[in-house]
Amino acid sequence: MRILFENEAYGQDLLDNLGLSAYAFYERGGSTGMLPYVGYIYSAKANDAIFILPKVFLFHGSGDESKGEFAFGKYRINDIIEVSAEHNPLKEEGLDKILFGLSAWIYQAIDKYSIRHPKNGIVKRTTNQGVRSHNGEEDQTLIDRILALLKFHREHSNLFTYISRIKSSGNRKIHWGKTISKVQPILQGGTPLYMEFKNKAKVVDMDEELIILFYSVLQYLRQFYCFPVKPDLNYELIKPNRIDSMIESGRGTRMLLKIRRKYFKDEFVQLWKLLYTFFSQSETIRSGKCSEEALLVSTFDRVFEDMVDNLVGDDECSSLKSNDDGKEIDHIFIEKSFLEDKSIYYIGDSKYYSYNNPIDSKSIAKQFTYARNIIQINIDIFNKAESERKESDRKTCKTMRYRDPLTEGYSFTPNFFIRGYINAEDMKDGHACYGEERLVPYEQQIRINTHFGNRPFDRDTLILKAYNINFLFVLAAYVANGGDKQTKERIQRRFRSDLLVEYNKKFDFFKVTPKEAQITDFIEQNFKKFHGQMYHAEGAGFIWFAFDTETGMTEKQLSSDLNGEAEIEQVELSS
Repeated sequence: MRILFENEAYGQDLLDNLGLSAYAFYERGGSTGMLPYVGYIYSAKANDAIFILPKVFLFHGSGDESKGEFAFGKYRINDIIEVSAEHNPLKEEGLDKILFGLSAWIYQAIDKYSIRHPKNGIVKRTTNQGVRSHNGEEDQTLIDRILALLKFHREHSNLFTYISRIKSSGNRKIHWGKTISKVQPILQGGTPLYMEFKNKAKVVDMDEELIILFYSVLQYLRQFYCFPVKPDLNYELIKPNRIDSMIESGRGTRMLLKIRRKYFKDEFVQLWKLLYTFFSQSETIRSGKCSEEALLVSTFDRVFEDMVDNLVGDDECSSLKSNDDGKEIDHIFIEKSFLEDKSIYYIGDSKYYSYNNPIDSKSIAKQFTYARNIIQINIDIFNKAESERKESDRKTCKTMRYRDPLTEGYSFTPNFFIRGYINAEDMKDGHACYGEERLVPYEQQIRINTHFGNRPFDRDTLILKAYNINFLFVLAAYVANGGDKQTKERIQRRFRSDLLVEYNKKFDFFKVTPKEAQITDFIEQNFKKFHGQMYHAEGAGFIWFAFDTETGMTEKQLSSDLNGEAEIEQVELSS
């Protein structure tokens, strides 16, 4: 197995030897080429599987950042290309044992994306159409076959253990009838002594042949792809070089055809089919009847966007993603407002940058535009006459609100970037940590967008925050379960609680309750002086006031500005 990386420079000789020249982009007159893809290729020329991993796996190590980015934070990309090579430094920490699993997850993510978005046009798929699977699944790569074998092993390991125990359960019990009839004893003092015994062996001969072949194939794949599957059964397996010879000569499929009629149990019929398609596809590739097979994506950022949206986005908001000005929002979901018991839209944008690259100013400007567009969509609904509103519009009016008609203040619009990252600690000792989302704020300071200074409730006052999320977690959630509801809700709440902290840092909040005047009259009296600094939550007996923390507004100062006509309490926004 070979490992390369997206958009990294490789020598032309290497690319030629691996049969990848047709996929590479070369500078005019240059001797190096770049692969602008992520995914899998089986190269007939190299007779090997090649995985091109996303650039997210390239980042600075714990040392001097001036030395550049390294694979998994510590390895030079040209030193780890051939994973199974003895000198490969990946073996030092057992990373060679997780690379197939990691590459397979990337492969499955691209495959899932191509199914979810069949008309996108960014996925290149080449398969061996001549391979017959005996179950109609012909549009599959060799990796699909290997993954199916591994899945079968996971799901049926107890079956093999049970059969092995049956086979060996009688080996320790003496069959005296067979021993007396077939073994000549030695008489000593008139007492027969038996030097050999016949056991009550229960052998499942019919199934054993298929099980031995199955585990032999797994052992062969383990050697070439370095994944940790080790049979703990009492079988003498076929050596990997003999399995390779069976593929080379075509004996694998011939052997399976000879024993095809022996199996009736569903699990063994299924196993026979899996082994047959594996050998058939391997033999086709080895014979040179096909030049290659591949599953590649040319813009992995679209796959990453779909992965994140699967984890945080709400399907019910999907119609809002395409804006009238041509802008496309990556992620949008509904969560509780910061100011009242209503909902608000949370707007996110995926950034598939290299981990150490800052978010550019163009992306920041576009994200502020996305927020303004969503605000306008909501305002347009409220501006309609009641008779013109659709049922969905009426539901929106009941459950969410952006503009308060009394103060003309606007509720906050949560806005964020989300980037994938790899923690080097997650990939060591032959283990990859897929289980924790670890949503952490990104260190880059992103400015607040304002039109007027010190008007927190103005329509154009927008805060934008950036986060990093464990790429491996996002990947696993996308491939394994499609983003379960509880995980999605937990992450959405995490965005809300963290953005609350950010707003509390930027603004001082006060609950202002008029002493005598009605709320409507109080707002009208103070409207001009505090425009953009007031917001009235529907049905509340108080008014929100907010000021930039730089002003240093105190309760006493605010009371004085309001002529002592209200009770004032300084508070923080809370969940």
